[in-house]
Amino acid sequence: MSEPYGVKALSRLYKDWASTGMMANIGAGLVEVEAGSVALEGNMTAEEHGFPAGLGVIVHGGAVATLADAALASAAFTLAEEGETATTADLKVDFYRVCKPGRLIARASVRHRTRRLAFCEAKVEQDGEVVAEARAVIAYVKA
Repeated sequence: MSEPYGVKALSRLYKDWASTGMMANIGAGLVEVEAGSVALEGNMTAEEHGFPAGLGVIVHGGAVATLADAALASAAFTLAEEGETATTADLKVDFYRVCKPGRLIARASVRHRTRRLAFCEAKVEQDGEVVAEARAVIAYVKA
């Protein structure tokens, strides 16, 4: 069985995205990719993603949500057919702990795919501890 289009295309896309826009801002990089799942790392800095708090500088929740969203959409994209792209239609993030500047890992998977939608879930971890969980509905659209 051949590798799905989305799996093959995703690595190339991340190489193109790594130095631009939001992916560059959160320092996103693929750690693992297979059909229906990805692990994506983000490198959050105090200067770019920090928020002053009583505990010292913490990573803003929007940066954590961005990493989760990118992982969720990427997991869905691994199941895309040629000519399709994946875009977030709905996103829900639950934050459990604050994050300190540093490396975060988002592990996302597709729970169910229909013809036009993927229902996905992700866990965001820092130092082996789950700091947030997210769920998304990802829509497939013709590119």
